[in-house]
Amino acid sequence: MTRKLRARSALLLAGLFSSLVHPGILCQMSSGPGSLFVAGDASADIPREDIQTKAAAGHLREELRLACDYLAGRGVPRDLSKAAYWYQKAANQGDTGAEVQMGYFYLAGIGVNTDAQQAAKWFQRASASGSSIGRLNLAVLYMKGAGVPKDLRLGLELLNELAERGDPRGEAYLGLVYVLGVGVERNPAMAEHWFDRAAKHHNPEAEYGMGTLYTGSEGHKRDLNRAVTYLRQSADAGYVRAQHSLGLLLVNHPELPQTSGEATALLKAAATAGNWRSSAVLGILYRDGKEVPKDISTAYIWFTIAEIQGGDEAKAPLRADLTAAKSALSIEQQKQAQTSAAQWMAANPHKDVFVLGGGSESAFFPVDEVYATELAQINSPKGASVR
Repeated sequence: MTRKLRARSALLLAGLFSSLVHPGILCQMSSGPGSLFVAGDASADIPREDIQTKAAAGHLREELRLACDYLAGRGVPRDLSKAAYWYQKAANQGDTGAEVQMGYFYLAGIGVNTDAQQAAKWFQRASASGSSIGRLNLAVLYMKGAGVPKDLRLGLELLNELAERGDPRGEAYLGLVYVLGVGVERNPAMAEHWFDRAAKHHNPEAEYGMGTLYTGSEGHKRDLNRAVTYLRQSADAGYVRAQHSLGLLLVNHPELPQTSGEATALLKAAATAGNWRSSAVLGILYRDGKEVPKDISTAYIWFTIAEIQGGDEAKAPLRADLTAAKSALSIEQQKQAQTSAAQWMAANPHKDVFVLGGGSESAFFPVDEVYATELAQINSPKGASVR
């Protein structure tokens, strides 16, 4: 790494459709779309033994409640395999949210072995039952060729069906298709058309897309003030890429409207969600004393965290900074920093793309933490790029 932070203005593609889009509605308490369990739900007062008994007898509501409890570790030890077991019970009764959830579990390997074919099966069932999330995820699988034969035409057809119905996620991902030129000719104007439609519904992915276009994406007008507006809306909704991009944009452009400490707070939020590039930027800030007091030990902690989070992808970009920071510390300081990094990682082990804060649901990992896994690893900028 060289020393000056640099924001890249283009949408960058690191891996097309590398994972799936949306999990089902976890802690769902009915088969209708959008119904989340909250603390005030009447079933919260049901004794644990009654929930177990009714779930074992095939009562859908209690199956979903128990699945959510095991997923969140609420009232019982957290057990992902038991969460998957009870979600599958509910899915086998035709609950569309549970069907989507099982597809997500099989794709992500949550509580079950990773199996893209099983994921596709559950998404197909959910889509046939009318689930828009199931259909969106199925579209992604067809475009990726995961669990089903690769079929860009069919994937695009499913996305267009969703977009024509005014589904914001379908619109947002159609925008992404036109940004990347997946199965269609790359068309920034069409991308903006679909992003704009979805952003009007306050879709955070679309707001991120609009913000990224206005940072100066190829073929699009550069307007950093508009970019900040869109990125801030997306970041406020918890979209981790927007938090990272906005934080880095504000660091590099102090003339843009921002509150004191906003940039570092955004980067720390994204780092906590598992974004290694945000952790690397924090290391650079502490190394250089920019936005924060200069502190080589803290810089080394963040560089170490970034390397753990990023794995092989992060090793080469971080090598020089890790070596330099390490050489500036005593053996005892290095050990203390490494211990701090390990403790931080133990407390924040997950990698999320969407994080919601606050409210009674915020503890239901990954209910409010995973809104979408990576459709395509677009990032503007792509990490802590420095020169």
